[in-house]
Amino acid sequence: MIYSFGDAPWHIHLHLAVALAAVVFGLLIFLLHKGTKTHKTLGWVWIALMLTAALTSFFIQARGHFSLIHVLSVVVLISLTVAVAAARRGNIRLHKICMISTFSGLVVAGAFTLLPYRMLGQLVFVR
Repeated sequence: MIYSFGDAPWHIHLHLAVALAAVVFGLLIFLLHKGTKTHKTLGWVWIALMLTAALTSFFIQARGHFSLIHVLSVVVLISLTVAVAAARRGNIRLHKICMISTFSGLVVAGAFTLLPYRMLGQLVFVR
């Protein structure tokens, strides 16, 4: 059992840091004008953050095995690939759908980590 955030392993620290940064960058991207150099640059940063969050999630396992939440990580990897390919082909509608869906999944997954029986929920709310 982890009693404080400082006791958590490196991959949980990294996962949380990149996920929180992805929320911030994602919100920024949604607020900015689309198709600009800034949009593309921040988009690549966001993709790197999301890839890191998805990949580090595979190191976070309850009782030594994967759970259903890891399916979301696979979906993120696929969605990001489709989104980039769509943008490169000029299919902005599909790009937008993938990116909004992925961001929404990030926010929903983040909300679920705050449930009282989950580690982060306990660290934030139970004292």
